[in-house]
Amino acid sequence: MTDPNILKNAGWNANVPPNGFINRPKTIENNDNPDGLSTQVSDIEIETTPEHLNLVAGDPTCAAWTRSYDDPGVSALRENLRENNGIKGLELVDPTDVKRAADLFHRDGFVAVRDVLAPDQLARMRAAAHKAVADLMEDDRDCSAGGGAGGLPHRYSFGGGSASRQMLHVDEWCELIDLPTTTPILTEIFGSADYIVGGAGGDIAMPGAIEYQGLHSDNMWSEIPDPYGNVTMRDLPVPVLTINFPMIDLTFENGPIRQIPGTQRSRAPIPSLADEPEWMKLSTVCPAPAGTAVFRDIRAWHGGTPNLSRDVRAMPNVEYFAPWFRSEGILRAMPYEQWEKLNPHAQRISRYVVCDKSEEVVGAGYLDPRRKKREAFKQKQLDAMGKKAAREYLARL
Repeated sequence: MTDPNILKNAGWNANVPPNGFINRPKTIENNDNPDGLSTQVSDIEIETTPEHLNLVAGDPTCAAWTRSYDDPGVSALRENLRENNGIKGLELVDPTDVKRAADLFHRDGFVAVRDVLAPDQLARMRAAAHKAVADLMEDDRDCSAGGGAGGLPHRYSFGGGSASRQMLHVDEWCELIDLPTTTPILTEIFGSADYIVGGAGGDIAMPGAIEYQGLHSDNMWSEIPDPYGNVTMRDLPVPVLTINFPMIDLTFENGPIRQIPGTQRSRAPIPSLADEPEWMKLSTVCPAPAGTAVFRDIRAWHGGTPNLSRDVRAMPNVEYFAPWFRSEGILRAMPYEQWEKLNPHAQRISRYVVCDKSEEVVGAGYLDPRRKKREAFKQKQLDAMGKKAAREYLARL
């Protein structure tokens, strides 16, 4: 059983070195870190897409710091963020202003919508998120393994840390799928109510996550096979949209996500951390209160920022695909019993992620930041199925 007090003193461990160039060789062209900082170079494999190669070099600015709240470098960065962090003139849209939300989303590649979660739902979601963080920490008490894109210490991914790759086995995540405050905006953005759920997860920045995560652009597709080379995915309307739900107020110091406005259709090269201009590092979605929803076109340049506070910053999410878009990135990871609890619209848009009535979701309920342990857990379940059943399960996944 997970220690219920595990989060009380989480983070700020000076024994965990910063992830500068000294900890992640710049020449490694991948972003997976299966054993945390102890991973041998020969064991690292590419887990996501070439779009994430910008994540692997570490943050050179903090290479000589210690992971301590009062480290001089940390303190100087905190003061700079206090004065300068946050997108100037950031507009928090009311959920009833559906057209304005959609217009800002199409213009900037993201939009922040306040008061999306009612207090009782926020409290339930916060408790579920904290339980998941505690489960991830159970085998990583010093947060050194970390996880998610880039494998940075003191950061976790809910979806990446789950052996099922999703959190669709959890009631509270499923409750986020169809909200009266988000569904009208999704429908306006996609121009139709026929979008679908692609998954649910999110990310966590633990206290003491002193590194910036490199700017990157997500994708879960192969480029369009246009024989004339005239059209790429960046020339199309939004194919995949993620909604992030911060569980605490996003402030200048607790790791608010940074978004670079208008980059969702850019073909320009994404700058590395060493080359990134200061204004981009400060282009963060803050201040924004807990209960806000950040709608994001996943093609837009974005990245994690340092959590220099004493609070765990968790942002569960749900991912949606446009009506015209499908991807091998969709995994059937929602138990049928969860699907039965949903309303008709939520059931319809979740039809590609739900498992059959008698089918087990392999890996559901097991969280660990180390990929090797997640894979070992899943393999035991697959072995118990027998070769034929396991082969059929994986073929239909």
